[in-house]
Amino acid sequence: MAMKKRGMIFALGVAVLLSGCVSVEEIKQEADAGNVEAQYNFAMILLKKNRAKHGNEIEKYLTMATYARYLPAACVLASNILTERKGEKAELLLRAYDVIFSGVADSPDIEKVSSFLKRSCPGYMIGYIRYLDTAGYGEAATRLRDSILTDSGKYGFQDFDEKELRGIKTSCEIAKEKERLAEERQKRLAEERQKRLAEEEQKRLAEEKQKRLAEEEQKRLAEEKQKRLAEEKQKRLVEEKRLAEEQKKFKFPYTDITNQHIKFYKHISSGISLEWFVREIKGEVGFANEKMKYVGIQLRRFSWPDVEFFFGTETLLSRREWENFIFAWRTDKNSAIPKGGLVACRITLPAERVTAKDVIEKYDREFPGTKYSQSIKNNISEEAVRRIVMKKNVKNITDILESESVRIEIIHQELEVEFLDKQNGLVVSELNADEKEIIEKSLRSGKIQLSEDREITVTITDKILEKYFIGIADDVLEKARKAEEQARRRMAEKTLDF
Repeated sequence: MAMKKRGMIFALGVAVLLSGCVSVEEIKQEADAGNVEAQYNFAMILLKKNRAKHGNEIEKYLTMATYARYLPAACVLASNILTERKGEKAELLLRAYDVIFSGVADSPDIEKVSSFLKRSCPGYMIGYIRYLDTAGYGEAATRLRDSILTDSGKYGFQDFDEKELRGIKTSCEIAKEKERLAEERQKRLAEERQKRLAEEEQKRLAEEKQKRLAEEEQKRLAEEKQKRLAEEKQKRLVEEKRLAEEQKKFKFPYTDITNQHIKFYKHISSGISLEWFVREIKGEVGFANEKMKYVGIQLRRFSWPDVEFFFGTETLLSRREWENFIFAWRTDKNSAIPKGGLVACRITLPAERVTAKDVIEKYDREFPGTKYSQSIKNNISEEAVRRIVMKKNVKNITDILESESVRIEIIHQELEVEFLDKQNGLVVSELNADEKEIIEKSLRSGKIQLSEDREITVTITDKILEKYFIGIADDVLEKARKAEEQARRRMAEKTLDF
């Protein structure tokens, strides 16, 4: 079978030899010039003459034609290599195979060639396997390699390296390996994606938990706030109930005159009884003597030195009589205190801490139904230092917020100063350095007075109670006059009783 195969390849080469009268020298010249047919023909001439003598030259020209992909030359070259069993020509045999089997190496032919090589030239199997793989027959190359390794006991492998054969990786195996690696990569990417999704899910759950905890905390704080507000409300209701009980106990003595109670200062409001006030401040009270439109007394709590309270009374009280009442009350808390009700309150505020505008805005908010009015009294004076005249205008301002039931008077002062040129009667817009020094020295020495009343006085009056006590003032004074007259007569009678 081997001899038949080699003869077939050789016959194919001879069959295509050109006949004619061309000389050998001319054919050689054509061959050296690159003519593939001439190269093949010249090699065949030498082969026919003497294969042993011209072996290298024959191989040279067949190789040149084979590299030019000339099929007859490739057939003869492969036949020679297989016949002579030249292992070092494996790469050249691969080149010849490439020309012979290119485009026609279907599966049956591959099996025939493989069978032939196994039996006759096993040393060329590695080259053939590589050829099949590079020619696009990776599956066939893989089967051939595996069959050789399986049938190693049937063939002699002394002409090739078994380790090299085992090390061959065919294109299909490489493709499968790539596919496997791609699958592994896809699997790894899927696992990474799954891990990332799991981490994102874990992060989302953690954020939702954090959000839920924040909402629960917010809800808890809201509930605590609501509870605190409820407790404060309950406390306020208890306090209101206490105050109501106190009011019931000491009650407003003039509810038949008015049911309104205007807030004066802190928890003190109009209409409270003189007795309630004394008990509330625990007798910490001083007496003032200011003339009022009605019969009453002016009191000041020691701990509130800037606040004065004006009570209308139904009896005329002197300072001594009031001090006697207070002394008796401190000794005996059940001692009677003259009947009276709170009509007005006067609060003195420092002007360096608050402005009249602030005060007006406060009471305008607290008493939105009041009407605003203002009156100004100017107090103009002049003081001269050398040629400079200082013109002062102290403006006494009274702002009034008033309704049918309440009147709020806010009294304060504003100072306007002008520097005039005494000789020319002009307003001095700018003073020179000497004039400034003169003014400053005069101010320090007290020759020029810029002082003003730096206080704001707020008087809040319950108009309904004020009207009531003004209405009974004549009767109270008449009763006091009669009582004084009776006391005088008794004293006279006692004096003349001898």
